[in-house]
Amino acid sequence: MNLKQLAHAASSYYDIDYDKLVSPCRKAKYSRPRHICQWIAADAGYKQSDIARFWGMNHASIIYGCKMVQRRIDNNEVADLKNFMKHAKQWD
Repeated sequence: MNLKQLAHAASSYYDIDYDKLVSPCRKAKYSRPRHICQWIAADAGYKQSDIARFWGMNHASIIYGCKMVQRRIDNNEVADLKNFMKHAKQWD
């Protein structure tokens, strides 16, 4: 799955506008799904620089987003992540 497909899957799953998702908007409604997409992309082997370029950010923002998702995983807050990953497979 490429980064654009992942973003479209997140837009569909979280019922948010794709353009807002890929914008620099910092509202949690958009940043949380964005962080999840970044974490999935990093986990899939994408380079942080490629992820950052797609989202129009720097690599430090990607590191932060991945760290936030990893914190949720470490705290067993994974139900939403698992459900999204199932949904995203349909976009592949």
